[in-house]
Amino acid sequence: MPLFLAVKNDDVLSRRGTAEFLDGIRRDLFARLKNLPPGDECRLLKGVTETLDMELAFEDAFNLAFPRLLAETETATDVNSLIELQRQLAEKAAEYFRQRGSVPAFDILCTTMTDYLTRGVLQLACRWMDEHGPTAPAVGWAWLALGALGRGEAGLSGAADFAVIHDGDASEEASFFVGLAGRAAGILERLGLASPGGVTPVGAAWRGSMTDWRKRITSRVTEGDGDLGWLIGLTDLRCVAGDSALAEGMNNLVRSMLAFHRDQFRETARHISMMPSGFDFFGRFRTERIGESRGMFNLGYYGISPLVANVRVLAVHAEIPETGTIERIRALLRKGHMDVELAERLLRACHCFGRKRAAMGGEASGIYVDTAGLTEQEEDELKAGIDAVGTLQRLVYTTITGQG
Repeated sequence: MPLFLAVKNDDVLSRRGTAEFLDGIRRDLFARLKNLPPGDECRLLKGVTETLDMELAFEDAFNLAFPRLLAETETATDVNSLIELQRQLAEKAAEYFRQRGSVPAFDILCTTMTDYLTRGVLQLACRWMDEHGPTAPAVGWAWLALGALGRGEAGLSGAADFAVIHDGDASEEASFFVGLAGRAAGILERLGLASPGGVTPVGAAWRGSMTDWRKRITSRVTEGDGDLGWLIGLTDLRCVAGDSALAEGMNNLVRSMLAFHRDQFRETARHISMMPSGFDFFGRFRTERIGESRGMFNLGYYGISPLVANVRVLAVHAEIPETGTIERIRALLRKGHMDVELAERLLRACHCFGRKRAAMGGEASGIYVDTAGLTEQEEDELKAGIDAVGTLQRLVYTTITGQG
């Protein structure tokens, strides 16, 4: 069965997976038809047709309801309306995941929902600023998503990291964005959209002009301890609202700084490639020894985080612009930086880890798995995923840090 039937780009994985899936259906169906008594063939085929009709009806209904709710966020006139739309959108996304079980589809739905809600929040905040001041300056600006939301892997956790970049360096321009960030933050908080790590434009470190950002990044790189993990993390940025050209300029700034400080980048990549393994010396899951999670496996720490971080650093090294983990894996495959076998294993790991993440709220740092309660198949899938992450880390080490 293919992992992802619907993807942005048609590549060898999607073609092969879809062909295998359809061939498997044909073989199983024809095998059953051969053993049926006369007359039962039609009943079986009719049953298959009715099931397909039901699934298509579900898709049609969803494809009407979800876009309609998204469109309503664009005309919402108050916070309570956005809160109600968020509730309905979240229910629809969760229903789709229960019906389909597709991690990529669920992430896309949750990310799209959060993007629309964020733009709705900004509309309300800008309207309030127009009425109470300071008024919007005649400069371009962009509201950026970072972290999981920037990668398009939002889930329903409510975790949302944001930053702002704008043209112009005048004080009156800066004061508008201080007000906008504060007003938007209050509304986002009411929607339950907040940054666990404090990545918000309310803080001066996460807003500013291009000049401000250039000075900020340059200063931290030159005066820091050499660890560029924070800068590599900025390659997850994605424009949610405003001027996409400004967002692209910010992206170019980040990547040019990484390219210029190549030795520091390689050293950081080395550390990322050596993140702790999820297996102990005997090949067993490395479980927590103390605290509330004693006996549990920290999937966020040993699985999701190293998968995301190592795919990201390999994508930066290969000059791949995509921000999503799955899209990065596919691009690495297309460009020849990863073989088909590893790409397939990593996509399966994304699916396995993503199911756990979706079931537990979506915040990677808080995902603990009771390995004793896993079925044999679930345990095999989880072990295969962790093993694939280890192979990825070795690839990062040899590809980037092995260049001397």
